[in-house]
Amino acid sequence: MQISTQKVILNVIFLAVSVLILASSASAQVEISDFFSDFTTSDITVNSSQDMQVKAIFELFYAGSQVESHEVSFRIIPGKPMTKVIIWQKKPQYDYYTAKVSVYNDSKLLTSRLYEVSYGTASLPGFHVVDFSPTNSGVQLLLRPFNPSAADIKIELLDNNDIVYTKTKEDVSLKTTPEEIKMTWPFLLSNNKKYIVRVKIYTHRLYAQPLVNTYVANFTATNDVEILPDDVQVDEYGASVTVRGKSQVPFDGFIVVKARSRTTNETQVYRTQMEEILVSGKEDTAGVVWKGMAPGAYDVEILAVDKENVTIDKYETALRIPEYSNVSKSVSAKGTPGFEAIILMLMLLVVSRRRSGFW
Repeated sequence: MQISTQKVILNVIFLAVSVLILASSASAQVEISDFFSDFTTSDITVNSSQDMQVKAIFELFYAGSQVESHEVSFRIIPGKPMTKVIIWQKKPQYDYYTAKVSVYNDSKLLTSRLYEVSYGTASLPGFHVVDFSPTNSGVQLLLRPFNPSAADIKIELLDNNDIVYTKTKEDVSLKTTPEEIKMTWPFLLSNNKKYIVRVKIYTHRLYAQPLVNTYVANFTATNDVEILPDDVQVDEYGASVTVRGKSQVPFDGFIVVKARSRTTNETQVYRTQMEEILVSGKEDTAGVVWKGMAPGAYDVEILAVDKENVTIDKYETALRIPEYSNVSKSVSAKGTPGFEAIILMLMLLVVSRRRSGFW
């Protein structure tokens, strides 16, 4: 009797747990809040009431036959819309296609959507993309309008299938003159990493939904700096150089100065680390004082190098050291501690004043 009662209790508990699990599964809602596709890219935004791992299968069809397919796996968190982007790889051959996206949990279909895709004259915008150039520092976009219109222009930085940054410029007036859009990355990039940039342009229409066209381009983020020629100072005492960052990949590097004697062909090398870590638009000035440089004519090469000793930029000039300006002898004769540092400070001051417009 006791054993029978225990079995009944266990069966009731099991039944209750099963009902709770089924109720939880039934109440879990996954919905596609937005789905878009043209023949360049496609994107989906998914919302869920439950934390789960899913996969989205993007498909492109023509006349019922599959043309292309992409699969993206990701995790959905309740209350946090998740957007994924894919780039179609095949070139279009017809005017009309159908895009489909299906969201699965394991092999269970949760939801799906269709989107009619037009290509060619059916989706021709009123402008031509003259230039679309993403770089280490930002993006430049140049549009040449065919007909006056207005558009919202969204620029997105993609990392694989994820949008890691987006910025939208609304109600851009596209008249008869070219329209240039520039944007700089407000964050750091990873060295040697390949990024994809997508531009999504919504052309306003009076009695219809906006016409949407997307464009993609890619770049590989690398160190990039430039030596400013107007701010290079080379004389009989030493050299100073100003370097400006041109990339959102941080430059934590060095200035290398090579002075080769035209008489003996011997080369002396001076190396100093930049005090500042440089990114786009940031500048720093470094300098060296000659040591043991005999009077004579020299070819001087100035290099900006990274920690792997890769030359990013260089500048070349020539120098003559007169007899009376032998720094090595003058320092020895004066015997003044810190004399080289004083010379270096004076050189940097000269460059600073010249850049500020005092001289």
